[in-house]
Amino acid sequence: MSPVHFTYFGIMARGFGPALTLETHGVDWKATSLALEGWGPLKESGKCPFGQVPILETEEYGVIAQSTAIMQYVGRVKEGAAGANIAEGIISDQLLGLADDFFEGVYKVQPTILNQDMPADATKAHWAEAVPKMLTYLEAFTKGKDAFTSSGITVGEISLWSTLHLMVLIEPPCLNAFPNTKAFYTRILNLPATQKVLKGGSPVGNLPAYFLPN
Repeated sequence: MSPVHFTYFGIMARGFGPALTLETHGVDWKATSLALEGWGPLKESGKCPFGQVPILETEEYGVIAQSTAIMQYVGRVKEGAAGANIAEGIISDQLLGLADDFFEGVYKVQPTILNQDMPADATKAHWAEAVPKMLTYLEAFTKGKDAFTSSGITVGEISLWSTLHLMVLIEPPCLNAFPNTKAFYTRILNLPATQKVLKGGSPVGNLPAYFLPN
């Protein structure tokens, strides 16, 4: 597998999951962290298939766009990253979808470093109602364990963790009522690859939070 090149803004948002996935699964990767403003030349270059980042440049398969596709690429090229068998692959895929649901829910209502003018009532309702409801479903899906697959680090699990981490940064107690989900979160938090990314030691460097805390 040839080295790959990852490009995204230097913030902890949609590119966080792919970056953590690349690091966790030992991909040989480099990265470019874009400034939030002034990335027009890249956008206009036509390199980004859909005019968006993140993108992953690969020698074998060209430029891959979309966070989920980048993580699924890792699942395909690194043995075991998408699960040890079909059943685990299905679980990983479901967690990828759930992670996206969690992210989209937060993205629609949470103030960010670029946009602090979000409706306070909608933000409050999301954390009081929508988040606990979704976490209740996730807690049941854990089946009393702190991992969803035999490895515990499939691309779906890493994607889910990355979104849960964004949520914890916004609302630190949000997992407290869900012990198995919190155990899952804590286990991946303490992995060396996770700590390397969080401490700025990976190719993406330091990643300040995009969403503002409640």
